[in-house]
Amino acid sequence: MSAELLSPAGDFETALAAFDAGADAVYCGLADFSARAFAKNLSFEDLGNLVRFAHAKGKKVYVTFNTLVDEVDVEQAVETLSRLEEIGPDALIVQDLGIARLCRRHFPGLALHASTQLVAHNLEGVLALKDVGFTRVVLARELSLAEIASISKRCGGLELECFIHGALCYSISGLCLFGAMEKGRSGNRGKCPYCCRMASSALGTSSASPSASTSGFAAQAPGTIYPFSMKDLRLGEDVRKLVDAGVVSLKIEGRMKSALYVAAVTKFYRQILDSRGGKGVTLADLETIFSRRTTELYLDGKGKESPIDPESLGHLGAPIGTVKRVTKDREGRRWLRFHTARALEVHDGLQFDTMSDGRHLGLGIREMRPAISRTPVFEVAAGTDVEIELPEDFQIREGENVYCSMSNAVKRMFPAPSFRPSDYPGGVKIDLEVTISADSISAAANGVTASIPGTFDSAKNPEKTYGAVEKAFSKLGETNYALGKLSLIDPDRRFAPMSVLNDLRRDLVERLDEAREKARRAKVEEALADDGDLTEIPQGNVAARRLKIRVGQTVPAGEWDEIIVAVTSSTSDVEVGAFDASTTRLALPVYTAEPDFNKLRVLVKRLHREGFEKWEASDLATLRLLKAAGVSDITADWTLYAFNSHALAELSSLGVKRFVASPENVRENLSYLAESGYDIEFLAQQATPLFVSLTKPAAEQADGLAIYRRDNLYVTTRPVPRTFDAPTGASTRIDLSWNPPE
Repeated sequence: MSAELLSPAGDFETALAAFDAGADAVYCGLADFSARAFAKNLSFEDLGNLVRFAHAKGKKVYVTFNTLVDEVDVEQAVETLSRLEEIGPDALIVQDLGIARLCRRHFPGLALHASTQLVAHNLEGVLALKDVGFTRVVLARELSLAEIASISKRCGGLELECFIHGALCYSISGLCLFGAMEKGRSGNRGKCPYCCRMASSALGTSSASPSASTSGFAAQAPGTIYPFSMKDLRLGEDVRKLVDAGVVSLKIEGRMKSALYVAAVTKFYRQILDSRGGKGVTLADLETIFSRRTTELYLDGKGKESPIDPESLGHLGAPIGTVKRVTKDREGRRWLRFHTARALEVHDGLQFDTMSDGRHLGLGIREMRPAISRTPVFEVAAGTDVEIELPEDFQIREGENVYCSMSNAVKRMFPAPSFRPSDYPGGVKIDLEVTISADSISAAANGVTASIPGTFDSAKNPEKTYGAVEKAFSKLGETNYALGKLSLIDPDRRFAPMSVLNDLRRDLVERLDEAREKARRAKVEEALADDGDLTEIPQGNVAARRLKIRVGQTVPAGEWDEIIVAVTSSTSDVEVGAFDASTTRLALPVYTAEPDFNKLRVLVKRLHREGFEKWEASDLATLRLLKAAGVSDITADWTLYAFNSHALAELSSLGVKRFVASPENVRENLSYLAESGYDIEFLAQQATPLFVSLTKPAAEQADGLAIYRRDNLYVTTRPVPRTFDAPTGASTRIDLSWNPPE
């Protein structure tokens, strides 16, 4: 069984490099609605060229449309979707359920892949995504091989995609609110400030550079700890296990990475998947481009060692030796001597264990010589005792490690590929009919006709007319079209000059473009007129005051219209028995591992039989579970992210009666939700979870943060709950369920 090798492309050149290195497909984003807003990303023109190039090579292009969309941005989103459908990528990677609904209803030419931001971590969640029209699901990174294999066997042929290499988020993807709540930069909007890469002493005050995932962060001071900083994922040879488990797409992370990085990593996995022997890209080669410490995360299900690297963040390089000594020659120049395990050349980069201003000390080789001859050379072979000239103020110690942090030899392995748009046909095939008469020549395709008047005499060589017409209309490079079947109607065997044929082709292309644009605009207007089935929305919502707690917490004094109690698969009847079924709503957890989901199903069925009629879903998996159990009174917690009218309509059609607005909402969107007509509940108080993770951080405490264990998850929040301004006259919720234990 083979699997697709899927590579990241932050720009057009990187996409070409990935394909050249052996990628079967690439995923890339536009300037807007992409979860990597700080990547260069592609223009519509670039994307069109890339799709044409890929399809001509038998490869695929997926577009990331994987951010949440506020109501004010729906019009722009619809415009973008209409253009994407015209371009024809092989699929969209989507997080927002409203976008998925718009595609299904108005842009069915766009296949849907569920982003890992949708937190598909069990079979029920995968099947729920299949129910709403997704053809592929990008599974949560935290799953084990056994869980992946189990889901694959029972998901009814739905395609599964898994990450195999690259940077890891500390928080479960889609459940990180740190950037949004603390920095005003939402990871769910593609503007992650990489809070999990910050030192504990800087959390809450410092911000990260947009280029952080490319260059890495350096330690801020000796002894600084990074409690949430993850090692990079690297499965290596174990990718074959995922293929055997039924995974159809193996995904490399890195839309912020360079073309060199993407090409090298792609080539590395291409070699593994093709079982190629001989010389190729090695792990050491990859480390000269970018290297953090690595992990297989929870692939084996055991977590033999922590995936956290609390000591270092940035690129270090491939280890190649240790410092023997530093000497000074008669001219006063200083020289570093070490035995190199790797061939080196002038202008390669070196780094050392020593830190300076929070960074690993490094230099570019400007002069070197074999230690035995002391004659300057351009390159030395592996296994050589070499001396490197040091800058005057460069201080390193004997015995510390030397790393190759940039190799020109590796760079030369991946020359930049070339591309000429005219070499690749457009994606719209046109069956063409050309008619020549005495006073005109016309061309008709796809319901559009172009005509040029003139005098067309008998041809001296009529047998060449068809070839001339075919040649003229084959010149469709850099347009959206490719010539399909050609019919020539020329009963009187007349001659048409090539200049006229070329003019006719250009005229036809212009008319075809006008017709396509008219059809696209009609689709946009139809989509924008879609009111999300507003007639089905219950009107006359009454403001209410509600409280959410978890089992074991005390209900504070006050009058509550409803109490919501968070339960888990391990909640006992005794714990739930303390609550009145007629006035209590039970809320299901945001993350239930595949092995525990059946226990949760049993709990729901039993408590529903015992009279608990009101329930709250936290994700699509729990929503599907509640519907299957016969529950009709279902609310959606904020983790289902209903930010726009189409997301609200989608969840409403799935059985949701009431929605909790996300704490990520900006004021303008809160106002929209309050006036939407849907039954919306707004947070008034909550210890908003900043990180929700399966991974234990490297410290039990971090500056100004509370870290605790809840439902087999590690939750990071502020010790003092936040307060929120809810719209006037709206239903409100006091959410104590995320409060740290007292």
